[in-house]
Amino acid sequence: MAATSSSLSTATLPLLPLSNRASLSSRPQTLSLPLLCSNPPMSLRSRPPPFSPVFSAAAAVDAAEVEEDSVVAAPSFDVEADTDKMAPKQKIRIKLRSYWVSLIEDSCKQILEAARTTNAKTMGPVPLPTKRRVYCVLKSPHVHKDARFHFEIRTHQRLIDILYPTAQTIDSLMQLDLPAGVDVEVKL
Repeated sequence: MAATSSSLSTATLPLLPLSNRASLSSRPQTLSLPLLCSNPPMSLRSRPPPFSPVFSAAAAVDAAEVEEDSVVAAPSFDVEADTDKMAPKQKIRIKLRSYWVSLIEDSCKQILEAARTTNAKTMGPVPLPTKRRVYCVLKSPHVHKDARFHFEIRTHQRLIDILYPTAQTIDSLMQLDLPAGVDVEVKL
């Protein structure tokens, strides 16, 4: 290209490796490219790439060789620190139903005490929406259809999750004596 042309300028762009964007060195390599424009020459500054975690085996990260002008390997991190954020592999989900709030609350307290004595993590009780069934019955057996009774049954529900249960947790839950007015549904 001719240097006398005023429509040509150069810009400096960062050169990114294709293999691993998260482990760039602090000073990236640059490449000059001619740009067709009528504006004076401009230079583009390179920004550090956004953080993106790289998952690999700890031995592979520690054994990575670092050359003078090459990309620096990402530091290893502790996977066990993130286990609290991940969903547990095993959990017991207990759903309680009852017509009486006091019975269901007492049952929830008993289940939580049994789980906490065995050092299991618990979530709940979560109050689920109360189901309401209304039955409409005629007051009179023959006429007077406008006069009716409305009977209502409210079913209260609670949800309890027991995370990381042990054999002791299951044994203590099996030995609980819950009231007769509480329906218990257990899912593993």
